[in-house]
Amino acid sequence: MALIASVLLMAATLTAQDIEPAADEPEAPQVDETVEAPAPVVHLSPRQYLYATYSAAVKLDCMIQRESSWNPYARSGPYVGLAQFDYPTWMETPQGRQGLSRTDPYAAIDAMAWGVAHLGYQRWPNTSRRC
Repeated sequence: MALIASVLLMAATLTAQDIEPAADEPEAPQVDETVEAPAPVVHLSPRQYLYATYSAAVKLDCMIQRESSWNPYARSGPYVGLAQFDYPTWMETPQGRQGLSRTDPYAAIDAMAWGVAHLGYQRWPNTSRRC
């Protein structure tokens, strides 16, 4: 243990000047420090995605809470997912036509927002009245 501590202490006292390349070794290429690293990918939860994307988020959040309690695998008879789409209604949405799953929470949010805008709130008659 004492050997490890002394090696670590020696390594900590070395400076860049103490470690110079040998005369026959080529120097390391210079790095252009102006290049920025790509921005980190931020993953939003489904609820965060809803609020970041749609102005009607409060009402849609309430509807999703009442439809599925935010469980993307919720099922009630033929109704599936966050927004409880039945298959025919799902296939009317762009997400359904793209072949996305009703259990994909992000697709369900987008489809619900699209559905409200294009098919009306009557597709969710009970929850839309309560929210």
